Amino acid sequence: MNYSACFDIGGTFIKYGVVSEEGKVLLHGQTETPQEDTPNRIPDILTEKIQYFKTHYPIKNIGISSCGLVDGTEGKVLFSSNIKGYSGLRLADIVEARTGLSVAVENDVRSACLGEMWLGAANGKKDVVLLTIGTGIGGAIVINGQLMRGAGNLAGELGHMSIVHDGESCPCGGRGCLERYASTSAFVRYYQNLAGNQLEDIRGKEIMELVHKNDQAALDAYQLFIDYLSTGLVNIAHFYNPEIIIIGGGITAQGDSFLADIRESYNHKVMELYKQSTRLELAKLHNNAALFGAYAAVNYKTSRTN
Repeated sequence: MNYSACFDIGGTFIKYGVVSEEGKVLLHGQTETPQEDTPNRIPDILTEKIQYFKTHYPIKNIGISSCGLVDGTEGKVLFSSNIKGYSGLRLADIVEARTGLSVAVENDVRSACLGEMWLGAANGKKDVVLLTIGTGIGGAIVINGQLMRGAGNLAGELGHMSIVHDGESCPCGGRGCLERYASTSAFVRYYQNLAGNQLEDIRGKEIMELVHKNDQAALDAYQLFIDYLSTGLVNIAHFYNPEIIIIGGGITAQGDSFLADIRESYNHKVMELYKQSTRLELAKLHNNAALFGAYAAVNYKTSRTN
């Protein structure tokens, strides 16, 4: 039985666990992500957990999913806006030197996509796109079974495709980006504007509850959100023609009715041939997707070097 020590490093928490080749997560838990001296403290936390894991299972290798822009080939964090001092950290080299085990480091959305390909909605597929919807929008693209990385390991920033000419400004420096119109934060903003900013602290989940109660402002905000999201999905289908586009993020907890609304809007816009070859589905693995993806990434790396 193969066991891998797997980590999902986020801006707030580091999730961890031992993942088996059967897809079971063992000894799992989480700890707060350090906000000071991160180039030392993050590797310290990982090393400590790996030593603990080794007392219970024969750990073969280490998979790390991380927030930020990541060079998965070099195992290096290129840039992170969420963790101070994290940018530029050669995390794979440090952890390999400390443990003597093979290490793979991958971006969290790419990891989630690999996880969905192993055990989730994209099992058995080779041409896959994952779009994660949250405060922003993340993306990962797989072509013929290989992650699309790009010349600077920057490919997959689908949230920053421009869908509105000269639209709203985005923190990325562009205008009209998909995540300014189809993220959950955009959904909340639509509702606040339509409802007269009556509820400044309202969340997307609460607005969805109002949608189910036929609140008109919530219904109008939801329709705007679905319309922009489906526009982004149509662009992705026309660009890449994947077998499947997986939609992830907290709002997908709305389930089949949410997916049906997206599909209806998408089908009105997409070219007819694409309806037959590109399927829309919701992510299945949710919180464990990145851990499963970390396992998939490091074991793919190990299989190529053996």
